[in-house]
Parts: sequence; structure tokens; C-alpha cells
Amino acid sequence: MNDTEIPVFSRQRVVRFITHLLCLVILFVLPEVLFDYGREQAPNSFVTYAKATVFVLTFYIEYYIILNHEYSRKTDTCRFLGCNALLLVGAMTVIFLILKMSPLPMRHRGENPDLALLRQASFMLKDLVMLILTIALAVALNISDKWLKAERNRREELSVRRKQELEGLRNQLNPHFLFNTLNSIYALIDISPSKARNAVHELSKLLRHVLYENPSFVELRKEADFLEHYVALQRLRLPESAKLELNVDIDGHADALVPSMLFVTLIENVFKHGDFSMPATVTVYIAGDCAVCITRNKIRQLSDTRQPSQGIGLSNLRRRIDLLYPSGAGLKTETDGGFFTVTLEVPLKERNNQNN
Repeated sequence: MNDTEIPVFSRQRVVRFITHLLCLVILFVLPEVLFDYGREQAPNSFVTYAKATVFVLTFYIEYYIILNHEYSRKTDTCRFLGCNALLLVGAMTVIFLILKMSPLPMRHRGENPDLALLRQASFMLKDLVMLILTIALAVALNISDKWLKAERNRREELSVRRKQELEGLRNQLNPHFLFNTLNSIYALIDISPSKARNAVHELSKLLRHVLYENPSFVELRKEADFLEHYVALQRLRLPESAKLELNVDIDGHADALVPSMLFVTLIENVFKHGDFSMPATVTVYIAGDCAVCITRNKIRQLSDTRQPSQGIGLSNLRRRIDLLYPSGAGLKTETDGGFFTVTLEVPLKERNNQNN
């Protein structure tokens, strides 16, 4: 536990204590006081406040001592019931002694002994019911606190798991991107050394973005620049006749934030599986409060019996947007007439909401 957690923890305990005390005062102490002052005979403050103290002590003994143990097995349940029975007997004994010590007589002058005994028994029964309700309140609040704590721990654990998994996907994405790019440069070395040098220069720009400028979210304009550099790099290994159109229209939303290196996976897929004998298109635009990236390319036909590789790109992308946007993003794929279309739509994030 670090220094910043200690005050928060102490604050929570103080708030919990005050909340419990207010509940006890409102539910048990206040009715006892009003009942005492509403009687015809003179009120007995000693009895009233002494009994209220017993109720408070019963509550905290139940909450912090008896309920502080885990009760799961049958023997544990019997021990729990036995502890509560002892608590009730002890509390009732203390209340009886308080009544005996009261300056007011327990029996009025001339009162029938049987009626006096019945009246005393009714008061003791009322106190017993109040003690049972006090214990029930402690049990209810303890169960509620444990449930809230378990739910908070579950959410924290889920958040940590999601962050770790998302970081793992990003770390997997970068080597995947680098592997494909190095393959492209390797293919250029024998064909055109000058193009290979240009490719290395373009790659250095991309690696600078990946290694030094790659937070979880980046400005849309930086992501668009990254896509343009990537496409320029990949064009170097295509024949002059290859047709690839990159259309980016982000006017008015260039400073909005999107997940880093999210769209590049779609473009990787185009270069990996596309047949550039037909035009391929990559379009990025704004629709409402969302950024949309659409890629469309002809599917390359393999010359042998090999099946097209599914790869890890789209599966990682789908998992990543599920983590980032559990209910606010969409990824659709469609095959029509030998063309493969992928549509990715993600909500824009304003800069002032980056930490939300």
C-alpha cells in the first residue's frame, strides 16, 4: 500500500463508521428516547441512554467481531448462531441490570404483581426484538459492504486484465507491421536499390511513430500522416500499373483522438491479400462523431492449392476494438464479386476527454 492509498482507506472507514452510527441513532436510539419521554411518569434518562449504548455496542460487536469471520461450513454456521445467541443473552443481561439499577421502581405502588411482571416482560421482549433488529441491521450492512467490495475488486481486476490484454495486442501488432514492412524492403533490394533506400527512409519515419510517438490515443491528423507514409512505403514494391487510391477527409476533426495504429491493420490486409490488377481504395472520413475507414480490394487468387492465410491482423483488430469500445464501434467485412470490403467505424474522442 502506498502513501496515497492510506488516507483514502482511513477516510472510507470513518465514513462507514459515521454512516452506521447515524443508522443506529435513527432506527434504535431515537425511538427509545421518544418513547421514554412520551410516558406519563417522569422520564428516566439513565435507562434510555444506557440501553442505547447497549444497542450500539451490540451492533459493533456483531459487525466487527462476529461477522469478521468467514462462515461456510455447517459447523461454522452453528458457531455463528451460537455467538449471536451469547451476544443476545449478554446484552439482555446488561439491560436487565440497567433496569435494576434504575432510580425509578420497576413496580408501581399498589400494582398487581402479575401485571407488574407482565409489564416488565413486555419491556424485556421489546428490548429483545430491538437487539435482534440491531443484529439484523449489522448483518445486512456487512453483506452490503462485502458485496460492494467484491464488485469494486471485480471491476478493478477486469480493468487491469483489459489493459494488459490491450497492451499485449498492441505489442503484437507492432512486430506484425514491422515483419510485413521488412519483407517489402527485402523484395525491393534486388529490383531497385534506390527504391529500397527510399523505403528504409520511409520506414524510419514509421518506426519513429511506432516507438516514440505511439500512445494509446493520437490525433487523427497524426494517424492520417502515418497512413500516408505507410502507403507510400508499400507503393514502392508495386508495379507502376498498380492502382491504389488513398482518400482522407478529416476536415474539422484533425485534433480529435483515435486509437493509435488502428486503421493501418486494414491497409496491411489490402497489401497482403489484394490483387492490384483492379483498383483498390482506402477511404478515411468523418461520419457524425465517428471516424470511418473503408478498404476495398480485389482478392488475390493463389496459383496453387494453398488456402488464403487468415493471419492475426483482423482478428487482433476485432479483439482490440472490443476492448476499447465494448458497445460503441463496428467492424464489418463483406465479399462481393471477388472484392473484399472492410468497414471500421470508431467514435472520436475529444482531447479534453482523453483521460475519461
